[in-house]
Amino acid sequence: MSRSKSSKRRSSTLAALLEEKPKRGRPPRNVSRQNVYVALSQQEKERMNELVAYLPKGLARADLPDLAISILSARFEALRRDVADRNREIPEGVTDLESLYLLWDLPLPSKPPASKWTSIRVSPQQTIELGRVHGTLNAVFGANRSETFVLGLSLLAQFLPKGSLQSSSLSLSEVRNEINAFFYE
Repeated sequence: MSRSKSSKRRSSTLAALLEEKPKRGRPPRNVSRQNVYVALSQQEKERMNELVAYLPKGLARADLPDLAISILSARFEALRRDVADRNREIPEGVTDLESLYLLWDLPLPSKPPASKWTSIRVSPQQTIELGRVHGTLNAVFGANRSETFVLGLSLLAQFLPKGSLQSSSLSLSEVRNEINAFFYE
């Protein structure tokens, strides 16, 4: 009799464990964003607040870091494709981070003395893309993660006013697809 109780208990425990076993593939819920720490000046934080006005109706300020990283990785992928026949990641004339700003017609960043560490909330895939671009810029120019993110903000500030995204109501993934389509054409 004790044997039948223990076998019942095992089967019910096993059944319960199998019910809670995670399934393969994409999770049914959205994966939470991760904190990434960057040093931003007050001027850069204000620029982020200004860029919110250019976002589509369904997006908020919390989506700006994801978009900045998306456009930064799209520009770098386009740059890699441009020099694909050569043995380089970056064109020959780009020797420092400032020349990369000039290549993309961006205003040069000023070096404000008061940068404070802040956390930005970034989707897991964008965290990987930021790490990839930061690794390239760090190896080539010695740039840190904050300088990499500020470059992405500058690219986003250049892209958003030109696009007609603010009149539409797009989701975050649809805006990412628009960015990729713009640079991969």
